[in-house]
Amino acid sequence: MATIVELTPELCESVVAQKGVVLLYFKAEWCGFCKTMNRILDQVADETPDELLIAKCNIEQCAECAAAYEVTSVPRLVIFKDGVEIKRINGSIGKGPLLKELLPLLDN
Repeated sequence: MATIVELTPELCESVVAQKGVVLLYFKAEWCGFCKTMNRILDQVADETPDELLIAKCNIEQCAECAAAYEVTSVPRLVIFKDGVEIKRINGSIGKGPLLKELLPLLDN
């Protein structure tokens, strides 16, 4: 099962830079689509190995991290492998399509 963490401003860069696959998820409490994505990410975590780290970043609490990744709207997903950005997904995405993006990265 993948790990889910809530990011703090101090942890943002160290989490993204770590080895393996990191899904950085930018969200806001007031965002309805983010609430849906929270549920989807919980399901994705249940269906992926512990190699995956899902890092949730509240843009209001971690404004510096959101600015560093030029987040202008939420939800926003940024996928990293070994500290290198692989893909950005703007807006909501379903569980199936998200797993199609993540699983090939976890097999390597």
